[in-house]
Amino acid sequence: MQIENIEKIELERQEKTPEQKLKKQGAKEEKLNIVYLMVWTKTCGGSKIILEYANRLSKLGHKIKIVTYDQKPNWFPIDEKIEFIKLNPEQKMEDNIPNCDLVVATSWKNIYSAMKANVAPVVYFEQGGGHIFDIKHLDKRKKEVVEDRIKSVPFIYTVSNYAKDIIKKEYQKDAFVVPNAVDANIFYTKEDEQNNNDTINITTIGPEEFEFKHIDNIIQAVSILKEKYSNIVFHWISQSEPKKHFEKAIINPPQIEIGNTLRDTDIYICASDYESFGLPVLEAMTCGAAIVTTDNGGISDFVQDKENGLIVKKNSVDDIVKKVEELIKNEEYRKRLAKNASRTAQNFNWNKSVEILEQYYKQISQYKV
Repeated sequence: MQIENIEKIELERQEKTPEQKLKKQGAKEEKLNIVYLMVWTKTCGGSKIILEYANRLSKLGHKIKIVTYDQKPNWFPIDEKIEFIKLNPEQKMEDNIPNCDLVVATSWKNIYSAMKANVAPVVYFEQGGGHIFDIKHLDKRKKEVVEDRIKSVPFIYTVSNYAKDIIKKEYQKDAFVVPNAVDANIFYTKEDEQNNNDTINITTIGPEEFEFKHIDNIIQAVSILKEKYSNIVFHWISQSEPKKHFEKAIINPPQIEIGNTLRDTDIYICASDYESFGLPVLEAMTCGAAIVTTDNGGISDFVQDKENGLIVKKNSVDDIVKKVEELIKNEEYRKRLAKNASRTAQNFNWNKSVEILEQYYKQISQYKV
């Protein structure tokens, strides 16, 4: 099975998602056997969060298995105790989910398989996307299938209060919130002054093909600013090689290189229409950058306008230019926002998030099919 065909196969299924009947049986042992289903393992924020949780839960003594059609990632180190199960194209995922205490579906595209297998209670980890935040542009069939999958799953958790509210509004399902976090070994501020010369480093993260991120607008705004300020250096980190822009991008760098780039960043720009969380923004905040971002939903849990960042209008190149220029001209203001941002980001640490998720998983594991 080709990875790109998984959605097509899901949309062509005629049967509804099987119902899962669960019975609560009381307290479960401390260490769990957890299976994660992944559609893909390529470089992206969503995959990083899943693999980070898998690693940390494994280190806590839980047995973790990852089942996917995709390759074992070489961009993110996986704990050696984790069992990585790569399926062959002819294998059905629902026939190859091992016995466990709970199954974590990490996409609407593998909810059906998780429910069909019916080996353990299924929990759906929703990290957002067009099927949540841009429903009006889904075609009729995809909307029907996504709605069937999400409404059928017994448990859902997500990454922000914004995503939780949208899930409730659009699918009438309650979701538990486990906030994302930042790896303090990779993302941290410099101990010395962030920038000891006159250079203004501006950074953004995201591929040009994700139109909702409006990388075009950021590049256009930076181009306008470069005409006025000769000391601007632009850093664009992307999962894929640009095809539309001549602007050079850093393609799929290791996590430590992303951290190093963000540590040298004076101003980080996010222009997204929507984000379930906005992890790169939080990582930039952790590294001491001043933030210029749209009010895209996900960042509302940690960005407050004029306190630890500046909010810009959506799809407005002019407003990006205006707010960035404000920070270029007023170094004291820029550093104050950056310092406040770094302080806020300290509230989002992995130990806290993993503890929340571990307790949530233990509650679910009390149920049996």
